[in-house]
Amino acid sequence: MTNVAIINYGAQHDYAAMLHELADGVHVFSHNPLARHEGLASYEHVVDCEFVPYAELRIRQLAEAEPFAYVITDNEYDLERVARIREDLGVPGQSSASATSFRDKVVMKDTASRTVGTPRYARLRTIVDLTDFIGANGYPVVVKPVSQGGSRDITVLRDEDELIAFSRRHWREDLMAEEFIDGEIYHVDAILAPGYRFVASSRYLRDCLGVISGQNNGSLQLDPRDKLARRLEEFLDRVLDAFDTPEVGAYHLEVFRTRDDEFLLCEIAARVGGSRIPALTRLTYGLDLHATWLRLSCGLPVEPAPTAVPAEVRGSIAVVPQGRPVRAPRSLPFEWVDQYQVNEQLALGAVPQNSTSHLCFALVRGASTAEVESRLLEAEAWILGNLVEVPGDDAAEPGRIPAP
Repeated sequence: MTNVAIINYGAQHDYAAMLHELADGVHVFSHNPLARHEGLASYEHVVDCEFVPYAELRIRQLAEAEPFAYVITDNEYDLERVARIREDLGVPGQSSASATSFRDKVVMKDTASRTVGTPRYARLRTIVDLTDFIGANGYPVVVKPVSQGGSRDITVLRDEDELIAFSRRHWREDLMAEEFIDGEIYHVDAILAPGYRFVASSRYLRDCLGVISGQNNGSLQLDPRDKLARRLEEFLDRVLDAFDTPEVGAYHLEVFRTRDDEFLLCEIAARVGGSRIPALTRLTYGLDLHATWLRLSCGLPVEPAPTAVPAEVRGSIAVVPQGRPVRAPRSLPFEWVDQYQVNEQLALGAVPQNSTSHLCFALVRGASTAEVESRLLEAEAWILGNLVEVPGDDAAEPGRIPAP
């Protein structure tokens, strides 16, 4: 029997289906309750999994009875923990040093700067490090945690008044400063393994400031034949040349494109892209990013990587929480919408918490990137124009979404 330990995040993953040849040896420890977990060797929902060492302890205990062939996680925040487990148990896969280089954004940029350009940056240990960075580079400056994701806890300082206001906040020990880049931002999503290569490039709907400031956002796929898509793929290869990478890897790369048409590394994660990226990839390319990466990681066969030019490309738009009691429309009147979903778990009157916060989202298709962008903006305008204000009595109950 081949034993596999997985620290899982995604609530919809069906590991018995994705790893059907190995299911009776798969042990899953999950951050979120899994909708499907029958047929596995064991399954546990671990409350606060990210912050408690229970999963790590249990994997080590289970390994004493029966060694694991693979130890895997789909969660970026567990990469270093899982790498440490693998090294201690003698299981192949990404090393601790490699995991750190993809998690700590200062180490990441130190590493990547050997082969590609990056914004100017510095680790911040005290406020003096920040004022020194501003003195050398000027405003605006981006301050962010070195190991967070989803645009969490990012601050853009534009002048001395904002610096003074920032100095009144609790200081964190995990901060860095970075030059603000004025331009577009792209993402490249890839699965790379011996004999397997899938790379797809997309552009975020809003520019850098829009992404950081919490505007409605999404992304739109580029035609793989587009010169820009080929340039982004080449940039990914140059970035990865600087890193110690595992034999099988999934990557989510974010790239700044300056007004002078220069590419600079924003950041790169050693995982499948989040948000709506897997759904968009499945609709356009017929490829399940999670299942493909997981099966390759466990030495299982997969279908060849798609090479045909897609008949259509797609994009997504997410409308952020409005900070007032409103509900989103229940459907959209456009035949080119592939999927529309309202966030039924969102409390009425909620405000955005990070880049994944949303009131609703839509996935649309089109014959070209330009057509997809036009349709995303049309869908966004229609949704915003058809939000329904919730009366005071109905809005008083947190989390309640009244029936339409």
